Amino acid sequence: MKMTAPAEYRANATPLNFPEIGRNKIQSILLRRVLSMGIASQIPMLIGAALMGFAVIGTGTEKLMWSLIAVQCVLQCIVAIISSMLRRKLDENQPGRYLFVIFVGLETLTGAVWGLMMLPVAEVLGHGLGPLFVCITLIVTITISALMPAAVRVISIAAVTGFFVALFPQTLYFYHILGPLPLVATLVLPPTLFWMTDVHSKQVRAALVNELENERLALYLEDALQQSEYLARHDSLTGLLNRRAFQSKLKALRHEQPDAAISLILIDLDHFKSINDQFGHETGDAVLVSTADIINSVTRPDDLSARCDEATARWGGEEFIIALVGCPIEAAASVSELLRVRIAAQADPQWPDGLSVTGSFGVSLWDHQEDLAVGIAQADKAMYRAKISGRNQIELAA
Repeated sequence: MKMTAPAEYRANATPLNFPEIGRNKIQSILLRRVLSMGIASQIPMLIGAALMGFAVIGTGTEKLMWSLIAVQCVLQCIVAIISSMLRRKLDENQPGRYLFVIFVGLETLTGAVWGLMMLPVAEVLGHGLGPLFVCITLIVTITISALMPAAVRVISIAAVTGFFVALFPQTLYFYHILGPLPLVATLVLPPTLFWMTDVHSKQVRAALVNELENERLALYLEDALQQSEYLARHDSLTGLLNRRAFQSKLKALRHEQPDAAISLILIDLDHFKSINDQFGHETGDAVLVSTADIINSVTRPDDLSARCDEATARWGGEEFIIALVGCPIEAAASVSELLRVRIAAQADPQWPDGLSVTGSFGVSLWDHQEDLAVGIAQADKAMYRAKISGRNQIELAA
């Protein structure tokens, strides 16, 4: 089991430099949000259309108005179906270009039908409240139709364009009745709506970018917190616990199991300074990482009270310490011998020729009546006896 610290968790300091959020991603999110409004968002406008139908009663054009209202209802149902299909495509990350073109085309048609609803009252505009109500309702309706999907501006442009194409010929045809004011209003309305939708679109996009950046920053901060917590307890090179975390862990284990036999193994790599001096610190670091991996592969989770990385630590520069809970000193000596052989046999094709690694081991039994420092000191004395006796061997505490 390889427990080397993840590269992204190793101590470093780099400035935040997030890549720019892609336009395609922004466009996709905005389109999803527009499509999610569905037909429910059209209900108020369809209610307004129904009211326009009642408003023209008595004008002789009721049949034409209700026919246009029926066409609009059918179109809105088709738009809802296409919208659902397109949203499903987006959710499945499938191309939906042709569906989008159909959707925009339908929005153009709905805008044109709204514009045609002026036809039943064009000749009687100014005679009674009904035609005036229809005129005002249509202006409000096309304004709402333009602003609601303004996040995806092409949809708004399609609706307004359809409305203008249907309405403008009417103002020309009935000019002798309507006069210049409706014609001017018709010419001014599209650019006004285009400007309004452009402003709204920019605001929505800016808000979305800010939202996405905040989400990304939150994820970064969460990751940074995890890294900070990891580095506070672990050695950044080997991934083993650091000295403070090891001591804290062992004291907690002793508190949980006051009478358990806890054996301590202290390992010091022989002539490690010479390895650094002769082969370089990069090679020395590689040796430390390899040794930590060997320790973790030998001290299996079954040998410990918890995961091995929670009971194994880098004690100093080239020193490692292991705690085996519920393990008598004789069994710890057997584990030490296996480690000694594995460490002496380790090799890497990338290591320079002539590099050999061995370790000296000191093993002690931590008496539950004594402080942890006493047990570690006994293992340390035993380890030094191993060094004095010729290195690459194991000594048990007296």
